[in-house]
Amino acid sequence: MLSLLQHALKQGDIRDLDLEIGLFLERQNGRRSPELLLAASLASAAVSRGHTCLPLDRACTLLSHKDQKIIPDPDSWRASLLASGLVGEEDSTAPLILDGKNRLYLYRYYQYEKRVADSLGTRAAAISEVDDKAAADLLARLFPQPKDGDEQLTSAALALLKPLLIISGGPGTGKTWTVARILTLMRTLSQKPLRIGLAAPTGKAAARLQQSLQQAAAGAGCDDLQMAASSTRTLHRLLGFRPDADAFRYNEYSPLPLDLLVVDEASMIDLALMDALLKALPPGCRLILLGDRYQLASVEAGCLFGDLCTGADNRWSFELSDRLSRLTGQKIPSRGSGPAIHEAVITLRTGFRFHDTSGIGMLAAAVNSGAMEQVEQCCRMNCPDLQVVTPAREDREQWLRERIIEGYRAMLEAATVEEAFAAMEQFRVLCAVRRGPAGVEGINLLAERALVSAGLITKTTEFYPGKPIIIRRNQYQMRLYNGDTGILWHDDQGRLKAWFMLADGHLRPFTPARLPAHEAAFAITIHKAQGSEFEQALLVLPKEDSRVLSRELLYTGITRARKRLVLCADPEIIATAVRRKTQRFSGLADRLQTEKGE
Repeated sequence: MLSLLQHALKQGDIRDLDLEIGLFLERQNGRRSPELLLAASLASAAVSRGHTCLPLDRACTLLSHKDQKIIPDPDSWRASLLASGLVGEEDSTAPLILDGKNRLYLYRYYQYEKRVADSLGTRAAAISEVDDKAAADLLARLFPQPKDGDEQLTSAALALLKPLLIISGGPGTGKTWTVARILTLMRTLSQKPLRIGLAAPTGKAAARLQQSLQQAAAGAGCDDLQMAASSTRTLHRLLGFRPDADAFRYNEYSPLPLDLLVVDEASMIDLALMDALLKALPPGCRLILLGDRYQLASVEAGCLFGDLCTGADNRWSFELSDRLSRLTGQKIPSRGSGPAIHEAVITLRTGFRFHDTSGIGMLAAAVNSGAMEQVEQCCRMNCPDLQVVTPAREDREQWLRERIIEGYRAMLEAATVEEAFAAMEQFRVLCAVRRGPAGVEGINLLAERALVSAGLITKTTEFYPGKPIIIRRNQYQMRLYNGDTGILWHDDQGRLKAWFMLADGHLRPFTPARLPAHEAAFAITIHKAQGSEFEQALLVLPKEDSRVLSRELLYTGITRARKRLVLCADPEIIATAVRRKTQRFSGLADRLQTEKGE
């Protein structure tokens, strides 16, 4: 077994850390145990791949070596592991936990998952008291001309009845527009001033939530809501992360002083962060999670938002449907009893950004559904907002140079840092991978060479005017976070500074030499682009297959473009990505499905 794991280490299937954990637990066992060594090493490797657990019957999927005879039979493997004394069953304390469905967890992740399921299940099962007459009258004013089956109206009514609300929807489905009206609804009907928190996983996502809510509030004439939106923060700032102690100021012993919390881009939240957030929420605090269940899951372990939405179909129990119908004046579809979590989930399906002939909208929908024939049709369409190109290998570099020069010219010819920053947010190159000619590193080098040759930048050192940069490591004291994007530009005294936009929309300068780890951002990965949108995006896929290519990655990249998308990719690579649907091993959805609703 050790030789198998050493081979897996050389193949990159597991890390040194994973093997060391396995060897440590085998030593703790007091005798050689190949089954324990394999299980512990793969359970650790699973977490590094984004899984929260390892189903014993799927262990071979983590290994390049596909000889099924090497992997023990799940039932005999289970018996051997439980006999070791280092693997416990549910609700026990042991380094590894094996649940009733043969899912193997590191103890910490078992605890995360169990606490999150218990907390969300309790919130999902609860019903809030509301004055139906007052609520119905106010809903009628906030939604004066609803369509039949208006999902936004239903969301607002559901927010009144459920202390937990999960709103899933793609770009342009009006999630923040709906939340602006929900907050107005809550403030108006509350008997006391509401303490409202607004947050997102990253600084970029928090800034976009604030801007979107302020625009929605202005459209609704809600001045007080505009002021509330100005306090939008990252989740780490909201929880008061203390890097010196690697802990949060707010927790189960010191809860957040909030009555209502709205969290955007919830698909980016990993299991550990959600556990910390739920522990810090007072029992009476309402929670609204916004996200897109079809986007990439979090970088860290878990597929939390997707698990929350699993099986939900915009139908509710008879009792809840009846109350929603009374509040909205519409016929709300119903079903029999089901999991409590389904009572708290609604999907917004009507898009308002992309019109019926939008190439971006149609391609995103086709990729999301995995319909290859429709994907191919979209790629052949001649739409003003979508261009799919496959330059010949010898022409690809020159084609990219021309697109990059065209895309960044406005930014580099700007007269002020404000103009440059605004132009930078209009266009971005997005990559699926980091390395190689079509990766972030290769495209950034190509961009610098192309822009120097075009006379748009002068690169004599690492720091030069007009260089977009992205932060790669959190620096809490400076309030700069992983994924924040800035630009190098001279200040009024001619000093070169790194400018970043704060959540309130103001630009703040930093001395470049003081910045935490960062890199050029002419091109960024699709992962880093989550929570951002650009008027135009150039999406570049690699020429060769990569493990990271997936349907969710492609969908996320496509939907970063608001008005125009150029997709540079070979048809076979697009097909590979569409056919590869990401699967993350987790027991959270199963745990939530066992909690019954009304």
